[in-house]
Amino acid sequence: MTVQKQFEKFNDNIRVDFDTNHELQEKREILVNILRNSDDLPSFEVINQGSYILKTGIKPEEDQEYDIDVGLIFNVNKNDYKPLELKEKICSILENHTDYGAKIKKPCVTVTYKKNNKAAFHVDLVVYAYEDNENKESQLYIAKGISGNEDSIKWEKADPKGLVDYINNTIVKGEQRDQFRRIIRYIKKWRNMRFSNFGHISPASIGLTLMAIDNFSYYSDDDLIVLIDVVNYIKNKFHYTKTENGRDLYRIELSLPYKLSFDFPNDVFEKMTDSQMTDFKDKITKLSNDLKEARN
Repeated sequence: MTVQKQFEKFNDNIRVDFDTNHELQEKREILVNILRNSDDLPSFEVINQGSYILKTGIKPEEDQEYDIDVGLIFNVNKNDYKPLELKEKICSILENHTDYGAKIKKPCVTVTYKKNNKAAFHVDLVVYAYEDNENKESQLYIAKGISGNEDSIKWEKADPKGLVDYINNTIVKGEQRDQFRRIIRYIKKWRNMRFSNFGHISPASIGLTLMAIDNFSYYSDDDLIVLIDVVNYIKNKFHYTKTENGRDLYRIELSLPYKLSFDFPNDVFEKMTDSQMTDFKDKITKLSNDLKEARN
C-alpha cells in the first residue's frame, strides 16, 4: 500500500506557482517599474530570490501572507553609498504606494498589499551593490540594517545568485528535483502550522532547505520515506548547549555553504534563542515519530 498519490495531491493543494500567479507577478512588476523610473535611484538589475526562484512556495496560513523576495543589484560601488542610503530612497519612493506603505527591515524594504481589508501579501526588496561595478563578477554586498540600531547597519558580503545555483544544481533536474521541491513544501507547511509567524520564532526557510539538501536521497514514487529521512537528519543535528531553569536547551548552528561568497562565520538560525531552538527540536521530534507511525 502506498500513500504517494495522497502526498502528490497534498502537494498540489499547498503549492504556489509564482509563474502563473498573475496578481503577484503584476505587483512585483509595478514596484520594479516605479523604482526604475525614479530619478532618485541608480540603475539596477532584478534577480528573483527565495521560494520564488527555487519553486518551493506554499500557500500561507490564514493569519499569514504571501511573500516574494526580489533582489535589486544596483550598478554602483558599495563604498559610494552608506548601507541605509539606497533603502531609505526606496522606502521614500514607495511610502504612499499602498495603504501600508513601505517599511525598512534589517535585510530589505518591505511593501505590503491588502486584500479584503487585511494584509494579503508583501514584496521584500533586497538591496545589493558591487565591490567594483565595472566588473560584474566582483563581490556583491547586501545592505543590512535599520535606523536606530547602529550595530545592524553594514554592507555584508552576499552571493544570492550562487546560493540559488547551489540549491538548484545540487539536486539532479527532473524527477529528483521535483521530489526535493515537494519535500521542502511539506516541511514548510508543517513549519507554518506549528510555529508562530511573529518575530524569529519560526525556523528560517533557507535553513530547512540547506539541511534537506544535506540528506536528500531520491526514492521513486515514495515521498514518505524521503521525508522521514530528511526529518530524522534535522532532528539529529541538534546538540546540547546548557540547562536553564531545569530545562535542557539545544540548538543547531548552520552556516551558508562555504564555497559561496558570504561573510563567515555566519549562522542561518542565529536569530532564534536557545529556548526557541529547543521548541524546534521538540516539534520536529514529534513530527519524526508521527511520520514513522503513519508509515507503519
